[in-house]
Amino acid sequence: PAKPRALCSGAALNRSMPADRVGHAEATGTAALGDEIAVGNGKWTWINLWAAWCAPCKEEMPRLLKWQQKLAANMNLQFVSLDDDQRQLMRFLEAQPKDGMRASYWLPEGKTRDNWLNGQHLKNPPQLPVQILVNPQGKVHCVIEGAVDESDFPAVSAIVSR
Repeated sequence: PAKPRALCSGAALNRSMPADRVGHAEATGTAALGDEIAVGNGKWTWINLWAAWCAPCKEEMPRLLKWQQKLAANMNLQFVSLDDDQRQLMRFLEAQPKDGMRASYWLPEGKTRDNWLNGQHLKNPPQLPVQILVNPQGKVHCVIEGAVDESDFPAVSAIVSR
């Protein structure tokens, strides 16, 4: 059997989050997100970098939403799209169920996206999905490249429940 991977093992990165304002997109009838991703509000923040064309991204979204419900006392979940085509992003959001992911921050191609990815020491373009876990003080704790699966939940829960 495969050995479970160790999420966020090693020392915390303690990196600052990029200060750039970001775009956002919402399905019809969904509240606007604004242009700043709230971090450092006394809770952990899980940031998921995704795109509408990314099959592993779409596969893990329901899992992440379920984790958010279970860990809501300690963690906020934020989605950040790296889609280049706003129409594709909007079609995806509009097609989601009412309890699905119907709003996302958005980093279209350009300087803001470059600053974000460079600030997190990620390839540009990154291999999606990418997870960024930000501590309650607003500092990046770790970056997880690739999709998470159900077996990762105990590790995530242990980190955000500290």
